[in-house]
Amino acid sequence: MSRLPDSSRFNALFAALTVTLGLQTFRAFFPLILYVYGTRPGVSSVDMGLLAIGVFLIAWLAAVPLRLFGPAGAVRLAATVLALTRLLSQFSDPGRALWLSALGTAAFLWVVPGLLAFARGSTPEGSVRLTQGMLFGLALDVAIAGAFWTWDPIWQRTAAAGVVIVALVLVYLALLSGFRRADVNPARTDAPLGTAWTLVGLGPILLLHVLLFQNVARLTAVTGWPLPRALLFILAVDVIAVGAAAGVRRWALALLAAVVLIPAASLAHGTGAGSALGLAAGSVAAAVMTAAIIGAQGRRALRGGLARTAVGWGLGMFLFVVPAFLYYVGYDLKLPFDNRLLPPILAAVAAVAALGPALAIGAVPVPRRAPGFAFLVLLLVPLVMWAGSRPPQAQAASGWPVRVMSYNLHQGYGISGAQDLEALARAIEEAGAEIVALQEVSRGWVVNGSTEMLTWLSRRLKMPYVWGPAADAIWGNAILSRRPILASGNAELPRGGAPMRRAVMWAEVDLGGGERMLVIATHFHHVEGQGQIREPQAAAAVSLWNRRGRTVLMGDLNALPDAREIAVIRHAGLRDAFALAGQGDGFTYRSDRPYERIDYVWVSPDLAAREFRVLPGQASDHLGIAVTVAR
Repeated sequence: MSRLPDSSRFNALFAALTVTLGLQTFRAFFPLILYVYGTRPGVSSVDMGLLAIGVFLIAWLAAVPLRLFGPAGAVRLAATVLALTRLLSQFSDPGRALWLSALGTAAFLWVVPGLLAFARGSTPEGSVRLTQGMLFGLALDVAIAGAFWTWDPIWQRTAAAGVVIVALVLVYLALLSGFRRADVNPARTDAPLGTAWTLVGLGPILLLHVLLFQNVARLTAVTGWPLPRALLFILAVDVIAVGAAAGVRRWALALLAAVVLIPAASLAHGTGAGSALGLAAGSVAAAVMTAAIIGAQGRRALRGGLARTAVGWGLGMFLFVVPAFLYYVGYDLKLPFDNRLLPPILAAVAAVAALGPALAIGAVPVPRRAPGFAFLVLLLVPLVMWAGSRPPQAQAASGWPVRVMSYNLHQGYGISGAQDLEALARAIEEAGAEIVALQEVSRGWVVNGSTEMLTWLSRRLKMPYVWGPAADAIWGNAILSRRPILASGNAELPRGGAPMRRAVMWAEVDLGGGERMLVIATHFHHVEGQGQIREPQAAAAVSLWNRRGRTVLMGDLNALPDAREIAVIRHAGLRDAFALAGQGDGFTYRSDRPYERIDYVWVSPDLAAREFRVLPGQASDHLGIAVTVAR
């Protein structure tokens, strides 16, 4: 075994920070498409998807800077753009951040092919080091996001967020200034088409990591684990994964990893302990596949490899962004397939692409030492979080009256297009609410920044919660309560052919002195003019009430007061709290220029309502409503 150049570890760290900054840029780019570009008049879901796909197609052009400036020059140019756009995005308004993140995404898509060209020009062992660096970048990214309880630093204007990002960018630029050109042997920077083709597998693997394997928010939601525990689990799996990537050099084990990746991806997309098991198996298998693909790049050389590198990588990124678009557009448009099919399909594509390298993995040497220590240091992040946090506790029951609130959170994104969880928390505090019905709660959707909104708000407000999944296991409704919750449940509403699932949830709240109140929270179908879908949903919510006393029904019903679906609720006997205690027009949407009332609090006939308020603010596209309920 030849002696590994010292700069190999140096360049691996550079690759790690490239992945970390790239993933941070992705997490900003996708939501900004939705909440800045998507709010423009006439922009449809397809238009937003085309913008994302168009930016990712820039990966195909990576051969241009590679040929013009060489791999080292291309890496330096693109990496500088990535660093500067990430830094500027931290201190820009959402409108500018959209285009900065688009430019940063394109830059990331050009840095990686340069690094892969280095892999082809270096020793096979250097290729393995590059793999380890990229895997460490995944773990570092999830550790940084987790340290902020998954509310990405890019949305925060706190000193802590600014310091972390500035430090990260400065370290990255320092590494860039010392990036080792000498590691590349120009005679080895080309590779056969078969080797370049295997790069296609990196796109689906990266999407699986983003959707499932490195998604702390999702794991928290589907298992019910505290967020620090979910983060610790993922980082511990990352330690095992990098060890497997470094140590597996038998073709049979590599082939087994390719086979395991497919059912593991499907299992990870589920719920409960099975999801955690699938995540662990899938993450380890994906690491072995990544090591096989990148390790293959340093073994052979033919002319034309730079262009083929760009083609293989570009196709891989095409297979990242198009499935990502299809995965989420299915909640808005009716597609002929369920998005649950996409993870195993992605895994199958990655397995096929990695098959050749997996069978030849024995030709790649084993590094003398895997970078396990760096991964173990990252484990301190969730351990410190766990030691310094306590789950919120309900207050002692204090009887009537009780102040309740309904608030559509719009996935945490306000009118400006920024995700501002702190502004949402302040709005709830201002309302003085003891029980809050929340709609549009995102707990790991990539297009919403992979944020675990519910844990963050519960911790910030010191209010325990119960969860009601709707569209899928990680998007739906929730109830926060300072009063003890005795029991809760969730049920799917009739869909009437609509693409997105809706749900109604309930919680029985202890008010003290033997008094209990039933809280029903829901969110009806949103398309204007489709009241025929909302009428059965209203009937289902009323059926859940079943004329029980001491009941409050709250939510975004997406219907005007004179609509037939609202009449279903009114005729059943529930009373509109705004009609009882409100003033003015009561408009709740849209928050920057309210023109209609579609959010409601209803009370059973035995309850009184007073002090109804529509809360000001633009932290969401809806205004929150609060009312005091008494016997």
